[in-house]
Amino acid sequence: MSSCSEAYSFPRVHAFFYLWYGNPETDGKYLHWNHEILPHWDPVLRERYPYGIRFQPPRDIHSGFYPKRGCYSSRDRWTLKEQLKELVHHGVGAVAASWWGPEFRAGTSDTQGVSTDSAILDLLAAAEEVDGMYVAFHLEPYPGRSAATVGEDVKYLLGRVGSSRALLRLHGKPVFYVYDSYHIPSYEWATVLGRQSKFSLRGTPYDGFFIALFLNEGDGHEIVRGQFDGFYTYFASEAVSYGSKRSNWKALAAFAKEARKAFVASVGPGYNDTRIRPWNAATTVDREEGLTYDRAWSAAITAGADIVSITSYNEWGEGTQIEPAVQKEGYASYGEGAGAANLYLESTLRWSQKFRTEGETMGNPHDEL
Repeated sequence: MSSCSEAYSFPRVHAFFYLWYGNPETDGKYLHWNHEILPHWDPVLRERYPYGIRFQPPRDIHSGFYPKRGCYSSRDRWTLKEQLKELVHHGVGAVAASWWGPEFRAGTSDTQGVSTDSAILDLLAAAEEVDGMYVAFHLEPYPGRSAATVGEDVKYLLGRVGSSRALLRLHGKPVFYVYDSYHIPSYEWATVLGRQSKFSLRGTPYDGFFIALFLNEGDGHEIVRGQFDGFYTYFASEAVSYGSKRSNWKALAAFAKEARKAFVASVGPGYNDTRIRPWNAATTVDREEGLTYDRAWSAAITAGADIVSITSYNEWGEGTQIEPAVQKEGYASYGEGAGAANLYLESTLRWSQKFRTEGETMGNPHDEL
């Protein structure tokens, strides 16, 4: 967002988008809708809750809500196009697509063994047919991940899809969100993201705009030392981290401005993952019929966020989705009435317009980026 013209043509509202869903019609079996109940890491607490049991879609799925589209596949091109058009229509100009790395790496899948390496091709093909929609990458962790392997992953990914006109770019560089970036020391990140290293991606065809996850209070200085371009907060529950606590966002924005980094505030409608983590009720955030989402958006705008990322469009297992849900016995809903299914999409449109209007009024807070 180095100039006003680029700032306001670059889409500043992104949504985290998950590609791990499958069904028998498209994939030969259900994927992720049949998520396993996860065990607690503490052996004592583990035995107090059920675990290892799989849900049985389409009747019994891993979410407390039920999708209006049913148990869809993330590899169905028509479904992907409809989802992307829905987002564009409601003020979202980019998705950050979950990607665990190339299939040839051991362990590059989600907890349910689903790889998104091939689905990313379907998503980009769909996005190329939807005006106003672009794709960023959400780089997920895997066993043995290092800054060096992330560099290799970026080269692999851009070698496959770097020419796509649907790639989200800033300053001409593809945008990468790096989940759990704090697990890798900043000095290692600097070998890939710093300009002085012979292993650096900077100034090469594989350069990008890299956004680190801000978790703990001191992470900002590590992010700067790692030479990331910005940071995001991701979590929809304020109980999870310093970065996700909205009262800290003004301080994060001020730090970002001083460090010449982009601040990406992540807003969510609520959080409830107790279907797959029955021991995790302490992090549950009630949606309050849309008020939780409203407060998050208001805090992001007031803080002066450069970009707002939505957690999430379709992370159904953690209950953070804004994708339409229907009333169904045994499941929560977004409310009563014919329009309830689209409650959070309509809220997204309203808030994204306000975000854009206030940005144009106040000017880009980080013109130097």
